[in-house]
This record gives sequence, C-alpha cells and structure tokens, in this order.
Amino acid sequence: MTDLADLVVEMRRLSRLIDGGIEMMRDQAQQAAQAERDYRKAVAVGWLEAPEGTVGAREAWVRGETADLRYARDLAEGMKRAADVAVRARTTQVSAWQTAVNAEQAAMKFAQFGPEDTP
Repeated sequence: MTDLADLVVEMRRLSRLIDGGIEMMRDQAQQAAQAERDYRKAVAVGWLEAPEGTVGAREAWVRGETADLRYARDLAEGMKRAADVAVRARTTQVSAWQTAVNAEQAAMKFAQFGPEDTP
C-alpha cells in the first residue's frame, strides 16, 4: 500500500494541476468570448456588405465569408469545455486521494490505539 507521504505528494501534484487548469479555463473563456464577438461582428458586417439577391443567397454569402471565424469560435468554445472537463477530472482525482489519505490515517490510528481507544 502507498504510504501517507506518497498520498500527500500526489494530492499536491493534482492540486497544482487543478490550479493550472483553472488558469487555462480563464484563458479559454476569454478566447471563446473574443472569438464569439469577432464572429458576430463579421456576420453583422457581412449582411451589410452582402450582394443583392434573395435572403437565402445573401445568407449563403455571409456564411461563406464568416466560415473561418465561425470555426475559430467553435474551436475556442470546444477548448473551453475541454479545460472544464480536465479540471473536473482532476477534482475527482483529488477527492479519491483524500479518501485514501483519510483511510490511511484511520488505519494508522487503529494500529496505534486499537479499536477501543481510536480518537
């Protein structure tokens, strides 16, 4: 079985990963918001600049003109979700390690004091 010191080291490692993940979430949220803003602006301008024609033809033109920005927006949103999932996964890992540390501490107390005197 892993000893208590190893468990604590692993919890600290996971905590640092969570801190990094939170920073990544913040960065990705900002990038997603910027990409959404850029896309919406381009769509609005596109409608103003679209050549005359039917609504369907104008919409197709706008979609074609803004496709790269739509891709960047969707990619940024996906990266934001991936960062969120990574932080949630690390948080679950920390919780599992905390349970293991608590169990190890209880076992040490039991070994030291026995079942009757365990504080």
